[in-house]
Amino acid sequence: MMESKAMNMRFITHQSIFSMVQSGDLDGLRKLVEQLSKESSISVSNVMSLQNDSGETPLYIAAEHNMVEMLRFLLNLCDFEVVKIRSKSDMNPFHVAAKLGHLDIVREISSTWPEVCQLCDSKNTSPLYSAAEQGHLDVVNAILDTNVSSMMIVRKNGKTALHNAARYGIIRIVKELIARDPGIVCIKDKKGQTALHMAVKGQSSSPVEEVLLADPTILNELDKKGNTALHMATRKCRSQIVNFLLSYTAMDINAINRHQETALDLAYKLPYGDSSFEIKEALAEYGAKYARHVGKLDEAMELKRTVSDIKHEVQSQLVQNEKTHRRVSGIAKELKKLHREAVQNTINSVTLVAVLFASIAFIAIFNLPGQYIKTGSETGESNIANHIGFKVFVLLNSTSLFISLAVVVVQITLVAWDTRAQKQIVSVINKLMWAACACTCAAYLGIAFEVVGKQTWMAVTITLLGVPILVGTLACLCYFVFKQHFGSFRNNRIKRASGSKSFSWSYSAHISELDEYDSDIDRIYAL
Repeated sequence: MMESKAMNMRFITHQSIFSMVQSGDLDGLRKLVEQLSKESSISVSNVMSLQNDSGETPLYIAAEHNMVEMLRFLLNLCDFEVVKIRSKSDMNPFHVAAKLGHLDIVREISSTWPEVCQLCDSKNTSPLYSAAEQGHLDVVNAILDTNVSSMMIVRKNGKTALHNAARYGIIRIVKELIARDPGIVCIKDKKGQTALHMAVKGQSSSPVEEVLLADPTILNELDKKGNTALHMATRKCRSQIVNFLLSYTAMDINAINRHQETALDLAYKLPYGDSSFEIKEALAEYGAKYARHVGKLDEAMELKRTVSDIKHEVQSQLVQNEKTHRRVSGIAKELKKLHREAVQNTINSVTLVAVLFASIAFIAIFNLPGQYIKTGSETGESNIANHIGFKVFVLLNSTSLFISLAVVVVQITLVAWDTRAQKQIVSVINKLMWAACACTCAAYLGIAFEVVGKQTWMAVTITLLGVPILVGTLACLCYFVFKQHFGSFRNNRIKRASGSKSFSWSYSAHISELDEYDSDIDRIYAL
């Protein structure tokens, strides 16, 4: 009778606890636990180890449904043996929390019992493996912070968490696991495959790159069937990954597996498509051979490789020529801009000087020494109008005035967009300004003989001083002008005669633009 009553009491307690945990009734659970603790016939620890029809304990239910407060309360009532109890899904509370990404639950349990990170299911799948499989990076980091050695746990098939993450391209997990211990990339599974073999089966080359950065020596590692990563990538028809692997010079392109197949043999077994065509073309370009040709001289392949090398050299030469052409064109444009600015500055200066000459000539005719007759019929006539010096002054001063005005009119009327046309205009008006300058100087000397009066020695001295300066300056300018024109003509003839003979086709096609300007940089340019 007493045993029957105890059985009924245990059944009622069992049902109450599970219903309260599932509903999240923490207060009700606390009252029930207090009631149980007062009764010596039923142990609280035994109650926590009770399982429902699915084999789940109250702690498992709280962990699965992410009930943090409920779990904290239950942890105080449990021992480690309760945490180890697995449900019919073959997972314990910590394992299911890690798989579902319940970070707070994982931290609570692992902080209480760090050794829980080593508990695995019947297939030896660790909580870290399950969390990495689902891409829960924060849970993975929490487990590794508690027990970093758990990343080295392998399943019954020999695979680590890195094998799985690399296979499915979970790049964040891959980076984190490698960062914790790069040695994990060398671990082989039961098939002899490393994380690299698994990574090349995926769609992205990023995990492949991360694995090889950690340890490039596994590039040619063989599995139990003699397959390298290149074999696997070719069989899976991963053209992007095949091209990435071929970029490594250490890649054994013609490795032969246990079935006497190279990567090229596997490529020609692939279904027709763009990816298979790209793989075949890439392998052929890098010198891949069929297994039957490995170790033998294949003349066709050698010829194809030679043609490919020539093709690459020609392409690189064309690319280099294009870059050279762009640089030369840029330099030519800059020189044109500088020349255009220089010519424009010259035009502005000449215009200003012409206006100045015209102003001086106009004012000088009305501000004569000796002034004018103010009475009689000859009013306004200069007092020195009959003197030869005055007549010379008026003639030359007027000539300078009209030449300067003509230059100003030309400058404000003609607009030349081309630099060469601007140079021609400046060349002409420069000569006109030389003439205006000479006339102004001669007019000054002519009136000087009138101003000095009987002291003609002073006027003679001024003449002897000024004439050589002006004549010498004009002579030097004429020399520079003639040297500029005749020298450039001779240089152009020499370049035309030698350019077609001495320059290669790849250089002379683009350098002529620069030659037009290179001689103008190193010497005085006279217009």
